[in-house]
Amino acid sequence: MIPVLLITKNNFKVNFEGVKYIFVGSILIFSYNIFFFMGTNLGFANVGGVIVPTLNPIITFILSVIIFREKIYNKDFIGLAFGICGGIIVLEAWNLSAGHMITNGNLFFLFASISWGIMSIISGKSHNAVATLTFSFWVYFISSLFCLLMNVNNDILVVINFDFVFWFNLIILSIGAQVFGTTVYFIATTKLGPPKASSFIFLVPITAPIFSMFLIGEKLGIYTIIGGIMTMTAVYLINKEKIQTEPID
Repeated sequence: MIPVLLITKNNFKVNFEGVKYIFVGSILIFSYNIFFFMGTNLGFANVGGVIVPTLNPIITFILSVIIFREKIYNKDFIGLAFGICGGIIVLEAWNLSAGHMITNGNLFFLFASISWGIMSIISGKSHNAVATLTFSFWVYFISSLFCLLMNVNNDILVVINFDFVFWFNLIILSIGAQVFGTTVYFIATTKLGPPKASSFIFLVPITAPIFSMFLIGEKLGIYTIIGGIMTMTAVYLINKEKIQTEPID
């Protein structure tokens, strides 16, 4: 993030109002990652693949309506329904047993979605107090310190002995997913608003299989295609303007 801030000539300094957003944002993004990793460790990763991409936009939308009195349109409900159904179809959730869905570890995925929903709102409102890239930098920095504090009794230097594959993936995740991906998402929340920005998460269940097809040779099934069309429809409906002029009370 440091080269990004230097190139874009963003200031590292923040005022007191910005510090409040950054501190809360750091706790939330730290919580999101911890909950998600605990879910994959104790629960079932395929359940998380259903819960997180579908619940994140829904929770963000609901919180925006409750907290900030966002207007709700019929198209938004239809879009959310398409997104939920599309995610379920892509991941063939009907093959998951009831026991899988209620496993204690999988509750962490729900907590992760709640953390991300609140995080989306915080990032969307923070731009009035702090620049988006500066917000991203300090959020990542402070949440990293939280992670280090959790591992004070562990040998964190053990990663030095890990192979090239580990470091290659770590760099891709750090630069691609975090610096580029999450930062762009933060920017989107300030430009589009949290509900609309979060709707793009519905595309995760289709983009992940497509990348898997090109990068590791997995097949793109009919359920992926059908569900992908539905999730893209969801993003279109939620972000489409002037479909309906009167909001729902």
